Amino acid sequence: MNKQPESNFSFDLMALSILAGGLFCGMHLLNGWLLKQVEINHHISLIYLPGFLRLANVLVLGLLWGSIATTMGGIMLMLWTSESWGIALSNVAVSAGGAALAIVALQVLLQRRLSLGKLSDLLRLALLYAVLNALCHHVLWSLIDPSQLVDRQQVFYMVIGDVNGAVIGAFALRWMAQHTRIKRFARRQAFGSEAVDTHPR
Repeated sequence: MNKQPESNFSFDLMALSILAGGLFCGMHLLNGWLLKQVEINHHISLIYLPGFLRLANVLVLGLLWGSIATTMGGIMLMLWTSESWGIALSNVAVSAGGAALAIVALQVLLQRRLSLGKLSDLLRLALLYAVLNALCHHVLWSLIDPSQLVDRQQVFYMVIGDVNGAVIGAFALRWMAQHTRIKRFARRQAFGSEAVDTHPR
């Protein structure tokens, strides 16, 4: 009887990961449609609203399931890309892994848990993630797809786009943490009580 709740728990997280992946996919497509005028190319926009969804997935669902959610969203987006599967999957892996890396790195730097209700934590995370995401993508493109390197300043453009989207998302997540049950869910089911703090200081 002790194993049944664990099975349901995993099923619930899988279902939430699929929903979160679909949300990420939809937001990416909507971002490209609404903000076409500020796109550098199909990988870089000066305002990339889905950027913070990658972080929110990991903050709320945990390192594993949050990364799976972003990966699922990226795989869904492959239906709209003309890139080879190898390059597309590599981009998905960097996008999904970058968010988890940023959260782990910031907690190491701060030597404490992150707080979903603390705006300064979310803004620091947004900035660190934007830098790591841009650098990791450009290292990847340099190695396997140099055709993506279209502008000498595109690392800067990508950082700006991720920061803009992530800052907007940080304010939204902070509001949700203060006014909904998402912080309780994150504390109980995402990282576990030892890794993320849902109470602002």
